[in-house]
Amino acid sequence: MVNGMRSWRRGLSEQALATVVMAVYNKPRELKLCLEAYRRQSILNSSPQGFELLLADDGSSPEIEEIFAEFSRSVSFPTLYLRQDDNGWGKLRMLNWSVIESFCPIIIFTDGDCLPHRNFVSAHLRHLEEGFVSCGRRVDMMESLASKFCVVDLKAGKLESWQWILRHILDGGAEFGEQGLYLPAHLVRALTFFSKNKTPTLVGSNFSLHKKWLYELNGFDETFRTPGLGEDTDIERRMKKIGLKMKWVTYRAIQFHLWHPLQVVGETSHRTYEELKIKDNDKALIGLNELQAIL
Repeated sequence: MVNGMRSWRRGLSEQALATVVMAVYNKPRELKLCLEAYRRQSILNSSPQGFELLLADDGSSPEIEEIFAEFSRSVSFPTLYLRQDDNGWGKLRMLNWSVIESFCPIIIFTDGDCLPHRNFVSAHLRHLEEGFVSCGRRVDMMESLASKFCVVDLKAGKLESWQWILRHILDGGAEFGEQGLYLPAHLVRALTFFSKNKTPTLVGSNFSLHKKWLYELNGFDETFRTPGLGEDTDIERRMKKIGLKMKWVTYRAIQFHLWHPLQVVGETSHRTYEELKIKDNDKALIGLNELQAIL
């Protein structure tokens, strides 16, 4: 194991259908809310070990591990904790390491400040097709709403309540709130057909695919050392290059993003992305193979 990287696992993953990779860096309040939302996933009603939850910790304070350890002891599904020391932004290495350590053939990617609808995991599993990447969106809970949202609200099913969502669309508490409505399949098809944004695009906090394709791509490109492009825009470009197709799972694989100040995409990331576009590479320059060689 590379110095500064460590892991632990609880439970067996043989019955799990997918690995949910949750990238985190601090934000303990948000993490507690997210974990409670995963405790409520509908798939657990029929399959108590239906998914494996992997926390990819990019050098947070010890509190984050403590929260996850306590949570892990209280749930039926398997959990896995990965951590590297805080040496600046290292999310892409954590995502690559998560791919290597994940047990399941399907991976769902998300972040530690995105609350999943209770059908989030089951929707990704139900709608994922071979040769496709399932792309969800997210509702942005604005500061006024996110700051007061709590576990009691979560347990009361407010994320699944049309009335609650519509109220906060109207009062400005939720941006893109319509994305939080869980709709019948025929309505989803109609809305997608008439949507201005018909072309599916990848958001790093809400997508899934079969893990084998990540090995075809050599994973995420750790050439990116600042946030904003590498974990979604670059890998989407490379996915399309090897023939993968993007597919919307909107109004089904729903999540709610808790407000935080906007992260500015640095000039370095833009420059790296443009240089890689010129290279027209499909495999990451620094990715899964390079990480496996040193683990």
